Amino acid sequence: MVQQIEIYQSSTVQQVADGLTAMILNGKLKPGERLRESVLAENLQLSRNTVREAVRIVQAGGLIRHRTNHGAIVWDPTDAEIMDVYNARYHLETTAARSVSASTSLAEVHAAMEEFRAVLRSGDPFIIVEKDLAIHTAIVGLLGSRKLVTFYQQLVTELRYFMYVLSTARHEYEDPDALEAEHENIIAALETRDPVLAEKVVSETIIEYRDVIRQIIAKRHSGA
Repeated sequence: MVQQIEIYQSSTVQQVADGLTAMILNGKLKPGERLRESVLAENLQLSRNTVREAVRIVQAGGLIRHRTNHGAIVWDPTDAEIMDVYNARYHLETTAARSVSASTSLAEVHAAMEEFRAVLRSGDPFIIVEKDLAIHTAIVGLLGSRKLVTFYQQLVTELRYFMYVLSTARHEYEDPDALEAEHENIIAALETRDPVLAEKVVSETIIEYRDVIRQIIAKRHSGA
């Protein structure tokens, strides 16, 4: 009986954490907004302990930060934080691209691309973002290191946030043909087995998106 209660509570905590994550990603919880556990608990008719644990899960993923004298705050990334996330992504993905050779299997990358194509015209940014990130995770997987893939997956929550910012500001997912062509270009570069070309294409793609994100967030901070 005790075991069943623990499983149920854990499930409830995760459901609340997933709900908070979705609200942050879709903009219902605004950047810089303070999260009051007592208010959330009352609105959800849950214990404060349950809400507190859910907030901790989301905080561990990077979308909630703790600020002195303010408590839990929805992440409002600084330019330095954007650069930090994208530098980590840059080094992992470009190193993976540079590792390609005649013996490199691209099976997982191709499989991820097919799943991406299958949802591109769904109009659902949540699903499209997940499949988009799966392609890039598969690229990092070319390094053959589970630890590096695990590290990359730790970046995924923050990258997911940035990709939703892009979808909101630039409506990218309303142009599936352009998105498909962009990812096909990356895979075509990998298929050449030319490490210099593969690194160049991956590098240019990451830098382009990094700079667009920086501009969007800077504009938001300026109030423009």
